[in-house]
Amino acid sequence: PIDLDILIAKIYAIWNRYEHKTGKIISGNLVIDREAHQVFLNNKLVELSLKEFELLFILVKNEGKTLHKNYLFQKVWGDSFSEEQTLTVHITMLRSKIEENPRVPKRIITVWGVGYRYEKV
Repeated sequence: PIDLDILIAKIYAIWNRYEHKTGKIISGNLVIDREAHQVFLNNKLVELSLKEFELLFILVKNEGKTLHKNYLFQKVWGDSFSEEQTLTVHITMLRSKIEENPRVPKRIITVWGVGYRYEKV
């Protein structure tokens, strides 16, 4: 018999070592290559601006966690005083590039009044 918590911890440890060795994050059919600044969806290159790339990287790196808008502003733009519309526009652009149906997003989820969460599809 195997303790499920121990098995999960070992899987995460192996996964983290893989990411550090390759510089890539894999979430389902989405691959982010941080060193090359490239994103692949279903093995096809997705063209992203620098800010879109940084935003997606942070969201995927924190998969399943709700990230506050101010945290995203700080990480992507270096401050928490940018206009909220800036973040909204970048999220909309990201969704148009990586969501099957951007109007009904399954990857980048809005947490109303708080921020955004990335979910693996």
